[in-house]
Amino acid sequence: MTRNRRETAYRKSLLVAFCGVAAGLSVVLMLAGGVLQVATFAAPLIASVLLLPVRVEFGPRAAWGTWLVSAALAVVLALDKELALFYLFIGWWPIVKWAFDARLKHRPLRMAAKLLVFASAIAAMYALLLFVIGAPALMAELREFGMWTAAVFFGGILIALVLFDWLLVPLSFLYAQRVRPRLTFLRRR
Repeated sequence: MTRNRRETAYRKSLLVAFCGVAAGLSVVLMLAGGVLQVATFAAPLIASVLLLPVRVEFGPRAAWGTWLVSAALAVVLALDKELALFYLFIGWWPIVKWAFDARLKHRPLRMAAKLLVFASAIAAMYALLLFVIGAPALMAELREFGMWTAAVFFGGILIALVLFDWLLVPLSFLYAQRVRPRLTFLRRR
């Protein structure tokens, strides 16, 4: 086997292993988040941060595959379907954020577009939960708390997603500056 073929085989093996570990950790985080009711929205966002290293090291295509695998496993395995669907509808954001920011240069327009994307994703997720899946506990909560509380809750989720979007930049720098230099197996010669 020539050196070039060995390097290609090593890189493919590394890709599968790295993405598999990221997907596995994402699912474990979401399963743990399902146990703690407080983590319904935090666990999927933390799990989606694990897509940053995959995107940096292997590109968006590998990150999409990792997200798809971890989302499918979360939907199948997680007891909290709201948590799993939140990851399914929002967990892809760390993959597309950078292209989104690069294409929309005007800051107010970019923020409005992000809010529209986030609001659409959350609205679609809750429409699926309420009208297709028919989550009785969620319907009872909405009846109990009323529409104003639901609107405030929706606004809170949007604020959290804007903060999450903002946090992705320092987290990517942290990965590039502190973590990536320690991952020597990624730069094998």
